[in-house]
Amino acid sequence: MFGQVIAQLVEIPVSVVLNVLTVVIILVATWVVAKILTVLVPRTMRKYVSKLVRRTNRIVVWLTWIIGLSLAMSQLGLGLTLLVIIAVVGIGVIIAFRDVLLDLIAYEVITTYDQFKIGDWIQVGKYFGRVVDVTWINTVVMTPDNEMVYIPNSTLTRGTVINRTTQVGVRISVSIQVDRSLPFSEVEQDLVEVGAELSDHLVADSKPEVRLESLGAESMKVALLLSINNPAKGRLLASEVRKRFKMRFDAARQAQLG
Repeated sequence: MFGQVIAQLVEIPVSVVLNVLTVVIILVATWVVAKILTVLVPRTMRKYVSKLVRRTNRIVVWLTWIIGLSLAMSQLGLGLTLLVIIAVVGIGVIIAFRDVLLDLIAYEVITTYDQFKIGDWIQVGKYFGRVVDVTWINTVVMTPDNEMVYIPNSTLTRGTVINRTTQVGVRISVSIQVDRSLPFSEVEQDLVEVGAELSDHLVADSKPEVRLESLGAESMKVALLLSINNPAKGRLLASEVRKRFKMRFDAARQAQLG
């Protein structure tokens, strides 16, 4: 009855008015359903990670609106046309921006599952550094040489990421080649003392350790293991260990000659 009155007033066919009203009702119903799902989804997924819940909630709401809009357009006789247009445009966008889309999807994975966070030290292939930013496209890593490396997010999800940030610091191994004729106990003691001299850079309560890595005909390879607080100083500390050990070795030789 209401539709007939409106049609008589504006001289519009009743069917058109009813279709428009149906579209309005569908859109309102879609809005209501989306709001309800916004509340229900988090309640249903209480046991899951909060970021995963938010992503799922967003996808459910999008799907609800896509279905609602498709039903609304079908009432106007545009349902099939709209779906075809959406499909064609969607395929074109996917082909043109497939790399960007992969990075966007990877961003969702990275931020949802917390493989690492800003400030962590990570190893990705040949790149090692501290994470300074995570954008929709790239993860920005600053290397110990203060170089900024922009790694595509899709590279991180396809490959292996080593998170070297731990509560006990990062362990480095400083290898040194010495004459095999030297007593190993003396070499070990010198290296442990050198490591102790660098205690300000070591993790609290950690102790330097010495390992014998290999034995040659005339030399042996030993390694000093240190747990350091700042991975960025790894190469600097390794150089300092070798320098101090060489100074001790030279001083001992001079004492023997003197």
